[in-house]
Amino acid sequence: MQKISRQRTIEGTRIPGIIKNMQYYYINLDVYEDGMINCWELVDLKGLKEKIEINWLVPNVPNGEILSIFGLGAYKVRSASWNYDKKSYYMQIKNTIEKLNPKMSNIYTISKHENELLKKRKVTYSPEAKDFYVKSEMFYQTIDGKGFTIFMKHKDISYLVNLVVYKDGRVTCYNSSFEFNYDLSELEPLFRNGTFFTDFNTPTEIVLDNFAKVTLEKGLYATEQEEKYKELIDLYSELNDKKTSLEKCREAYYRYLEYPSDYSREKLKELYELIPEHERRYLGDMDSKDSDYVRIIYRPEDKREV
Repeated sequence: MQKISRQRTIEGTRIPGIIKNMQYYYINLDVYEDGMINCWELVDLKGLKEKIEINWLVPNVPNGEILSIFGLGAYKVRSASWNYDKKSYYMQIKNTIEKLNPKMSNIYTISKHENELLKKRKVTYSPEAKDFYVKSEMFYQTIDGKGFTIFMKHKDISYLVNLVVYKDGRVTCYNSSFEFNYDLSELEPLFRNGTFFTDFNTPTEIVLDNFAKVTLEKGLYATEQEEKYKELIDLYSELNDKKTSLEKCREAYYRYLEYPSDYSREKLKELYELIPEHERRYLGDMDSKDSDYVRIIYRPEDKREV
């Protein structure tokens, strides 16, 4: 039998969530208008309830535990006021679906047959959500974006927000309490003056949207805020089909391997140090990471292992 397929865009939104998998991970919980939810695995409402019941998706973190925030850092929870328990958190997610889909029409339910097929094929779906904004309702023109999570100071209150850069240079800061739009050219000073930040020297209260208020201690590790700004610029380049700092550095690496010289090594060093520090591990594979780049740049006397 000949096989064909089609794709359909399912719109949704993001709300805070926490995955408990050995430790606690803050996530953007992707909630879609068809009733599907991505909590590191795409599930329907029944599956969501199961994930909450088995403590895979949790509404709080005990004091003294570490909360990891992808691309940002890991912070000990000193104290917190959480807004949901298991039951109310499930209802909050369901209410979010109802806001997206008031009539709750075409709600998707994963059938027993589909579950059996996924298990047989050893497949777990966790699709990457795509950011966009609607530029014009006429012909429904949209602009794609990419972003990350970061802390923001606003009116002497610290928030965890989603910061998204779009293909046209618009940058939007999302939080349930506010939504700010900037031009990309306005962002660098806001990273330099601490409006957007990644760490703190003393315990700091952070508002996690409408999810909680938590007092976090200085990060066990944290990405430098200047590096997050460089990541934002790379995301903008990627959206516009321009070479990112990673791609430029890889090209310089292969040029050095083909024509090794002091000049090509210095060029490699220059491009390597332009890459956001927390992204450099993606230069190589999962095992090598950026080790050969480091060897060439900082220990040129060491021979390459082959």
